Amino acid sequence: MSKPLHPLLQRLAAAWPHDFPAGIRIEAGLSGGLDSVVLLHALSALQQRFGFALTAVHVHHGLSGRADEWADFCRSLCRRLNVPLRVEKVTVAENSRLGIEAEARKQRYRVFSDGRCDVLALAHHQDDQVETFMLAALRGGGLRALSAMPGRRALNGQIQVWRPLLAEPRETLENYAAEHGLAYVEDGSNRNPAFLRNWLRHEALPQWRSRVPHLDRHIVGSIRALQNELAVLNEIVAQDYAYVCETGAFSIARWKTLSEARRRQQLLHYAKQQGLGVPAPESLADFSRVLGTMQAASAEWPLPQGKIHAYRDTLFAQKTGWQNALPWLAQEGVLRGRLKNILPENGFTLKPHSFGIREELLNEECMIRAASADDVIQTTVGRKNVWKILQEYKVPPFARRCWPVVADAGNRCAAIANIRVSVHHGSPNGAIPVFDKFNCFVLEPK
Repeated sequence: MSKPLHPLLQRLAAAWPHDFPAGIRIEAGLSGGLDSVVLLHALSALQQRFGFALTAVHVHHGLSGRADEWADFCRSLCRRLNVPLRVEKVTVAENSRLGIEAEARKQRYRVFSDGRCDVLALAHHQDDQVETFMLAALRGGGLRALSAMPGRRALNGQIQVWRPLLAEPRETLENYAAEHGLAYVEDGSNRNPAFLRNWLRHEALPQWRSRVPHLDRHIVGSIRALQNELAVLNEIVAQDYAYVCETGAFSIARWKTLSEARRRQQLLHYAKQQGLGVPAPESLADFSRVLGTMQAASAEWPLPQGKIHAYRDTLFAQKTGWQNALPWLAQEGVLRGRLKNILPENGFTLKPHSFGIREELLNEECMIRAASADDVIQTTVGRKNVWKILQEYKVPPFARRCWPVVADAGNRCAAIANIRVSVHHGSPNGAIPVFDKFNCFVLEPK
């Protein structure tokens, strides 16, 4: 007869996600501490039953004098369990504005996100969940922060984070390790009360638990309720976002039809979706007010990783340094060569147009550069300033400053990308150079 599963393994097996197919790649985060050692051992014990591929990853932060020793411990453990391990060294900037703990976490998740698996299994348990809730409360967190850690969430487009031990108290893990004779490492910094989480774990929570015997159960119940409410909020935010962005762009007019609270949620969601970071509540409230009462044609919102520009009825999100990815700005401000070669080599396409570049020019030496304030283009009724044309097409001011133009060998403007070709350089039924990523900036195409 086969030996019955340990109660912890029974619970993990009973709660095994139904959408994990056989052969799914699960990578366990392995620090070498109690929690991650128990998780790896438990997953190894269940591997044959559920038929998944199991690996482990250890992130070497280099912050402790014992860091090499911990990496060696993880290698030894994985050899015994016959689990492939990768050890990834990272550099944690001690002068980071995030603080050492947050910077170390950032580096860990950078490693976790590198696409080596389908599921990243992390060993957070119920005590961690309670601590996360209390830290959020002490720091004035809102609904998302107080909802603590979800059992599953998307890490990026390919990987899911999975926390299978989240319902288990640390005491259960200690008992499991003792019963199976599992060794693990102890990080002395986890007892340093200078870190708020350590003070909470070793000093504050024990006192509160002595006063409120079922404190953890109450907090876990509150977290469950908050996560349900957060799920409802996320559904509403997604529905509002689909409405506001129905045309493919963020419509300020549609945004204004929402209540003030939902407006702020949309701005927050948009900033996150565009990878611009999380704004301070005061900044969010201020931009919502400016946008709601905006009289000028444009406004901008500085964010941790970029800016959101408001122009006429549309929001545009741009990460810091976005211009550096534009070929005609990245190479000393100009691209030179035979036009029919430098256009496709740098992300442009030639699209049929009622009046486009004549064939002869495509075979000539030309330049692609950003439009300047002095540029003019020849029209059927004379010359016209290029920036004035961009303004007429309602191109946002921040995009006008880097708009690509084609100039001939004499540096005369032959074409404004996506918009117009000079009458001296064009012919009927030709083609116009288009940089597709800039189509969204032409708010009034002719």
